[in-house]
Amino acid sequence: MTKTSLEMKKLVEEFIRITNVKYEDQTEKIKEKSDLVDWQFHVGTNVIVSKNSNREDRVHVNVNMRFAPDDSKLLIKTNPSFSKAVMEISEICTICNIGHQWVKDGESIVGLAIFSHIDEQNLDRISFHNVWDNVARVSGHTQKILRSNFSNFSSKNNLGEETLDKSMYG
Repeated sequence: MTKTSLEMKKLVEEFIRITNVKYEDQTEKIKEKSDLVDWQFHVGTNVIVSKNSNREDRVHVNVNMRFAPDDSKLLIKTNPSFSKAVMEISEICTICNIGHQWVKDGESIVGLAIFSHIDEQNLDRISFHNVWDNVARVSGHTQKILRSNFSNFSSKNNLGEETLDKSMYG
């Protein structure tokens, strides 16, 4: 039987709650800014779990990394280290069946979104935690790739307040 958006939200909140990881229901904050998101949780320091209005059949899990201005200066197409990092990040995302999207502000690359989803029909505790673990694992691996390719790359990305009120779509 098909789950409603509210049923999916209740399930997801229960799946998050049993981990004892700090989370916040950001549904009201997000709805003030956009009608593209039915509901959203900010989990831990950098994970966003959301149900988008335009997709009745899935729940999205993503990490939005924002880079410091000094780090963004390194992320340019003409930099061979960046080309190498792009290939390595694409490879790990492909192997793990995780999506990624570089975030641009004008011509500058200011962030990277790592994401996946759980189909409504498969939404159970194990599937949810597997996707959450995969997104978190790939996000951590991506940060290692960036640090290994850029000696001056910051070891910490902006994952706090800047990410708190963001969703992938709004």
